[in-house]
Amino acid sequence: MRVSTSQMFQVSTGSMSKTSSELTKVQQQIASGVRIDAVSQDAVAVTQASRLQQVKAQAAVYNANLNELDMRYGESDQSLSIVHDALANIQSALIQSRNGALGGSELTAIGTGIQNDIATITAELSRRDSQGRPLYSSALVDADHPALQVQPGQTMASEITLSKVDQDSLAALQTATWATAAGMAASTDADRADALTQIAGLQSAALAARQVVGGRWQQVAHYQEANQSVSDAADLARSGLMDTDIAKSATDLALYSAQLQAARSMFARIQANSLFDVLR
Repeated sequence: MRVSTSQMFQVSTGSMSKTSSELTKVQQQIASGVRIDAVSQDAVAVTQASRLQQVKAQAAVYNANLNELDMRYGESDQSLSIVHDALANIQSALIQSRNGALGGSELTAIGTGIQNDIATITAELSRRDSQGRPLYSSALVDADHPALQVQPGQTMASEITLSKVDQDSLAALQTATWATAAGMAASTDADRADALTQIAGLQSAALAARQVVGGRWQQVAHYQEANQSVSDAADLARSGLMDTDIAKSATDLALYSAQLQAARSMFARIQANSLFDVLR
């Protein structure tokens, strides 16, 4: 009987120790929200979680690039809108200037207005973005306009949105003979007709460039949404591997609590047993 009681004592204390340890572990998991905090607990899960974290980190890099492109395309769109509106003002002024009834003072006033609009265009051509980089360049890709990776194997360029030819044509307006107060007053109707043709071409170029920017802007939004989905999926998968399942842990907590209570009850009965109890 002594051997049997000793064995029961050992089984009982072992059961209590194991159950108490499991109960403490579950309580810690619930309190911290972390199911696995060491490789030794689940090496496979930790490895998978590490890979998922790398996916999330890469998506963050892509999104940073996309945010930069989003900013740059937004500024390009605004700049091109200003250029297009200034060209529209010049076009209207040139059409008005072809009215044969206008006198020299009126043509001078029109020329002054055109000169102001050209100054606006010139300022836009030398405009810099919020990071101090030129908005326009003479090269498709340079130090100020790098191609940025937005997804695995996919890049987008932040290059100029007006061709070098169009930029030079816009810049040339500064020296056009009809593009000043005095020059407009001295210009002929043929000069103004040629100027209208030039302005119409530049308007088309500015509008086409703005459409390109708009298309790229839409692509940025598409890639941002796709990268966010990848990041969210990686987050969810990593959470499933590493974080505490509250519902399961609550069930385990109740189970281990009940098992520990039962083990303690059995231990108390074993402790009460003695040789005199057996002989009685």
